[in-house]
Amino acid sequence: MNQPPDQPAPLRLDKHMFEAGQQCHKRLWLDWHAPAQEHPSASRRELSAVGDELRDLARTAFPKGVTIEATDVDAAASETAARLEESAPVLFDAAFVGEGAVARCDILVVQKDKHVDLFEIKSGTKVKHRYVHDLALQAAVLAENGYVVQRAYLLHLNTNYEHRAGDAYPPMQLLRSSDVTAKVTKQRANVERKLQQLRGVVRSAAAPSLPMGTYCRSPFQCPHVAACTEAMDGLPLTRLPELTRQQEHQLHKAGIRALGDVPPDRDGLTFRQRRTLQSHANQARIVEPFVKEELHECERPLHFLAAFSATDAMPRFDGQRPWQRTPFGWAVLTLHEDGRVERGSYVQVDRDDPRAGFVKSLARHLEQGGTALVWGDECLRELRTLLDSIPGEKASVRALLGQDHLDLRALFESSVFDPEIYGYQDFPALCATLLGDASGLEIEALRADVRFELVQKARAPRVRATTKEKIAGVILEALEWQVERLRTLFTEFAGPAGPAAAPPADEPADASEG
Repeated sequence: MNQPPDQPAPLRLDKHMFEAGQQCHKRLWLDWHAPAQEHPSASRRELSAVGDELRDLARTAFPKGVTIEATDVDAAASETAARLEESAPVLFDAAFVGEGAVARCDILVVQKDKHVDLFEIKSGTKVKHRYVHDLALQAAVLAENGYVVQRAYLLHLNTNYEHRAGDAYPPMQLLRSSDVTAKVTKQRANVERKLQQLRGVVRSAAAPSLPMGTYCRSPFQCPHVAACTEAMDGLPLTRLPELTRQQEHQLHKAGIRALGDVPPDRDGLTFRQRRTLQSHANQARIVEPFVKEELHECERPLHFLAAFSATDAMPRFDGQRPWQRTPFGWAVLTLHEDGRVERGSYVQVDRDDPRAGFVKSLARHLEQGGTALVWGDECLRELRTLLDSIPGEKASVRALLGQDHLDLRALFESSVFDPEIYGYQDFPALCATLLGDASGLEIEALRADVRFELVQKARAPRVRATTKEKIAGVILEALEWQVERLRTLFTEFAGPAGPAAAPPADEPADASEG
């Protein structure tokens, strides 16, 4: 626990506490006085590792740089002062302590007369408000120490960079430099005012009484979400679909904090919001009649398709760019007009590039026409990024982009409302509600973060072939579970005119498993 609220000095916020306060004052108070035990996900750990890698790469462009080694902020500030006295031209991880805040600078370039240039390194692809606020916080603390920020730059990933597999990352091509001096200067006074306000929050004797909101999960999920939800009387407003910040603000202004308190006839509610409130009020499922019509209009054969991909901040393969998805596995259950069932699958989780094999095998399986039914059509839409990065398979990519498909998630979001449905992203939980089938909750590989960790493990150097095969099998099991439940959902909601419930024996798969 940090400094108690009855002892106000010294009370210094670092950038993490400042970001917490920007997100929610209650989070700031809890993070300071009663921090939650956080267990970063595999993807968050990987993102942190990417940040470290990018910092190391960026620093190679400053060969005269000196690294401040101390981790304790006061010791680091003393070390920084000593290096500045020695006229070090560039400092890495320089530390400065102000009256109410501390700052550590990724790269500090020292100019004349205590003027400096700041470089902040981020793994994102564009300038974001919170990045500017981070630099403005640094500028404010530096000003307290008598330094003037002459220029402020954000070094972020360049989406135009195309990687060549096997080559080292060229820092000045991988990273793009954005001059954000004007934005930082404009925000500095605002940040200084905000710091005073946030220190007052921390000094309060108790946590602020604030309602839950969309900010609980933006820009990242607050570590106190579970505890706040449990303490609520009723369901949070975030369970209301299509909730906007402005709408949320108006509801809070009216004293409405829980879903059950929203009047169904309130002005400005969307169709989905009214249906959700009606479902909760009556504790009954509502299924719009157009669901059956939409499903019956699907052209046969029906291809129930599930696909998995991994997103790497740092590109790995030829022609790949930062933050592009790498599809690595698919499974399809094809139901023909006569009731025949045909299956196909592809999984590749080793260090080789899986993209060409993915699109070629999937395009071959779907070339017979018909409709692909998916839970979220990102798996098809995002293949467009592969047109240039795997030029040898342009025909396959175009065939998949032109494939007729129906996004069942989008359909169900607009037409199926149940008081037990808390979101449509979690497919296993939705199947447990709509089908009474909770088996997917036990399959860990259905969770994106678990899959990410599995793929990272399979790609590791010197991993055994048997381990890779086992991981591929675990992922294939998750894919096949999903396509089976897609077929069951279709059958349940299409009604009697849908496909046969007990089709003949399956035909052999037409695609290989990697």
